[in-house]
Amino acid sequence: MNEDILRDHLEAPFHEGIHPAATVIRTKRNPTCGDEVTLSLVIERDHIIEAWQTVRGCLLCRASASILCEKLQGMSMESVRILTENNALTWIDIPVSPGRRGCCTLPMATLLELLQNSDLLNSALDSSSDSDRRPD
Repeated sequence: MNEDILRDHLEAPFHEGIHPAATVIRTKRNPTCGDEVTLSLVIERDHIIEAWQTVRGCLLCRASASILCEKLQGMSMESVRILTENNALTWIDIPVSPGRRGCCTLPMATLLELLQNSDLLNSALDSSSDSDRRPD
């Protein structure tokens, strides 16, 4: 990604807002700088069908959240589970100082926290499985 693509994500963020039919929503805040990211995902059939984001924070955090949601769109949960904060740094593809790494990785950290909260995630996956069942 180059600076033009980064600028595009800032000027027209991908899926900005909270999805009204989200199966899981997670908010994480960086207490050091005050950045706050909320991810809302629609999960069906073990895939992320919709990924939306809301960010109160710096430009790097906002761009990173937009990029993350674009990447998550349609991704299988199996693929999502192997993501790391390094993916966020790779996707942003600009030099980031050590002091600003947290800005780029906060959206991914929010996703990883959501994945670690097995009750929340299992509930969403169970709900999506229930909707697949046909009446007898």
